[in-house]
Amino acid sequence: CGALCPFTSPLSGEPESESKSFTTMGATYSSEASRDNDDAANSQPSTYGFSRQDAQHLTVLRQIVCQEQQSPDLKLIWKCSHLLKFNSLLKSPLPPSSNAKDIEAHISQHSPSHLALVHKRCRQLDVLLVEFASMIKMNSALGKIFTGGDHFLETVSNILGLHGNRQKDSVEFICDALCNSSGGESFFAKDVIELCFQTASALHFLLQEDAFDGDLKLIEQRNISEEKKMLQSMTNSLLEYAKNSREDHQFGGYGDTGASTSASVATNNAEGSVTKREFSEWQRKVVPDLMYCSVTKFQHILFLPQDPQSQTHTANPFPSLRSSKEITSQTTTKMKAGEIMPITSHTFGKNFMSSANATATTLLSHALFSFVSISMPKFGEKWYRIFAGAEDGWTFNQLEHSIMGYEGPTLLVIQARSKTESEGSVTFGAYTASKWQKNKRDFFGTSDCFLFQLQPTMRVLKTVPKMGKRGGNYMFYHSNTNKVTSNPSRKDELTEGLGFGGTVRHPRLFIDSQLEDCHVSHQDTSFEEGYLGFQPSNDIFASNSSTSTVQIGSLEIYAVGDEETIRRGFRAQYQHRDINDATLRNARTVDKAAFLGDMRNGVIESKAFAHRGQVDGRANGFMKGEEDGKANGL
Repeated sequence: CGALCPFTSPLSGEPESESKSFTTMGATYSSEASRDNDDAANSQPSTYGFSRQDAQHLTVLRQIVCQEQQSPDLKLIWKCSHLLKFNSLLKSPLPPSSNAKDIEAHISQHSPSHLALVHKRCRQLDVLLVEFASMIKMNSALGKIFTGGDHFLETVSNILGLHGNRQKDSVEFICDALCNSSGGESFFAKDVIELCFQTASALHFLLQEDAFDGDLKLIEQRNISEEKKMLQSMTNSLLEYAKNSREDHQFGGYGDTGASTSASVATNNAEGSVTKREFSEWQRKVVPDLMYCSVTKFQHILFLPQDPQSQTHTANPFPSLRSSKEITSQTTTKMKAGEIMPITSHTFGKNFMSSANATATTLLSHALFSFVSISMPKFGEKWYRIFAGAEDGWTFNQLEHSIMGYEGPTLLVIQARSKTESEGSVTFGAYTASKWQKNKRDFFGTSDCFLFQLQPTMRVLKTVPKMGKRGGNYMFYHSNTNKVTSNPSRKDELTEGLGFGGTVRHPRLFIDSQLEDCHVSHQDTSFEEGYLGFQPSNDIFASNSSTSTVQIGSLEIYAVGDEETIRRGFRAQYQHRDINDATLRNARTVDKAAFLGDMRNGVIESKAFAHRGQVDGRANGFMKGEEDGKANGL
């Protein structure tokens, strides 16, 4: 295995203290002790970003794995890593010269419950490797890491993102795995996307307490048809990028998505291959967190299993869907621990296991995987849906009420169909970190936003640098009247709705006030070029060659970001609504008093007071003037 680093092995340690129980990563662990001196040592940085304790664990792990009479693979590394972790929790752990068989026997003798948990975790991995067979392709690359010379700790640290270039080393690892499988320097685009998604899915299950039943089978079944759509969409995107790069004879040219590189062309070449460099450039440009949310995170729990005594656990990189009512509604006080408010999304699926079970689903949403691949830090751990047309009503007033005053990042997701009803559906939308502003005649917001398309071809269209007066048109929102005019009742010439990019009369993406149609174009001066929806040439309703119109089937808006940002955003919205309500109440009180005063002073002619003067002239039962009319035969 090459030279081993001269660290003291974690197989020896001090006696532990009182018994404690911990539940983490789908299993309950019990330990007889907690070593404070190891915690202190663990806090001290060591070689390549590892703590001293983790570096010791990895060094001995390599030694034990290489002692086995088989090539290093996922199952062997997983088992040895967990045996080492649980051996270190014993009062009398075996010395570093021991092999895996001896360690297993020692744990069985001193703590059978610990060994049972190791076996349970191994069986869980076995189930997942059958479910997600593409993961086996990583075995060859893992073998090279364990038998590849004196740079074991440095290589593992780089893959885990603790040292060096995280993206570069993770990409190199996955490309090596696929190139070894294919026997060349290139690989199928479909294979790399499938491997990343399946690794992410396995990670998602392993990090949940209730993903497996008593027989260690997955409780929920995958939606294969939706999974294939997502895989095809990301494969289309990668092949589209590779094709454009080859045509341009340079890299970094993503965004030119003309007719020759349409989704249909990409789909026809979905089985095509890409090179390491093409995949690396696409991943850096379009989905910079693809490797981190899949391969890197999985490798972390492979090499460094969760310490059951630790108060901090490996965070699940994938967000969960929640209803905003969990924060805003008083009924949340009646919810039991672990319960959620069930919601169903046309794009992301349902957030619950079943109609009879109010616990969160254990499945990884394919659309959520796509978004996390784009950016993990932007989106946070929980998404709170603040508007859904199907649930809240298809009115612009309701949409306005849902988003105005909320001061935090939001994600707008549209699912639509072509008006010709012959091209299927598309899923696209926009992300913005800026709050929405009402009745603006101009654009607002910052460059911290982007347009995206999830289906049928994944695209991420970021903002472009502003040059003089060109660009900078990020967000647009216009209500039915312009309240700054001298005549508030006069209709504004601008169309009512919301949009992104373009101009106030021709936004790049525009949703009209009826929430029925969405108008999109393929270029403007504020965002990168690229089609959203269907190409105009296939849309007979398009008003010009650069714009197409799609019919909205689903419209959702989510509050995203870290938990504190979301709660701060909702607090700002509460204050906004309180101020508006108070202003409205005051206006009604003032208007009522002024109205009555004006009528009494004769400013407003009113039939309610006209009878006073008429009664003054009443005679013989007739109103004043009626008697004269009778005399004249009227």
